[in-house]
Amino acid sequence: MRLFKAHMKYFFGLATLFLVGCGEINTTEGDALFENGEFEQSAKAYTDLLKTDPENTLFLYNRGRSYEELGILDKAIADFEKITKINPKHISSFLSLSKIAYEQKRYSQALLHAATAVKQNENSAKAHFLSARAAHQLGYADQALEFYNNAISIDRSYGEAFLYRGALKVGKNRFRSACDDFKRARALDTEGAVSAIKDYCS
Repeated sequence: MRLFKAHMKYFFGLATLFLVGCGEINTTEGDALFENGEFEQSAKAYTDLLKTDPENTLFLYNRGRSYEELGILDKAIADFEKITKINPKHISSFLSLSKIAYEQKRYSQALLHAATAVKQNENSAKAHFLSARAAHQLGYADQALEFYNNAISIDRSYGEAFLYRGALKVGKNRFRSACDDFKRARALDTEGAVSAIKDYCS
């Protein structure tokens, strides 16, 4: 779980600067503040911008990310949900909503948001991975396995997908195949792979 959260935090930090659907790097004061870890100030900067452009999805998303980093999740969710009403194909917002729901152990909601992102972009390894993690937690082993397979098919360097697919296979008593996944995760320098090999591969 710690590995998953760390990976998600890194990914969504990058998404603030390279926002799906935007196509350009935003260079506002808010971005600089966010990048420097001044999340309260970045949220205020985006709030000021939104006063004159209240439906700007870039500003809403970046403010939502600032709130998320501050742990003000109700406001973060409100911003992301507002974006999905303005632009129902805004994949980054659905991924953010999925991430928050997952961390709150609302796995059904996490799966719903991630699966929506998959429908919007079937080539998003991240969307498939988030779908897999939620389905895995819900006990939908076959569905989770399909999503893990898809994520890996799209991105063969996705170490976490190999690692968690291996964990799923352990639960299905497919130890040899699980070990293959753990070894691939280790080759990709994925945290947790070495201990998984030690625990399950003899």
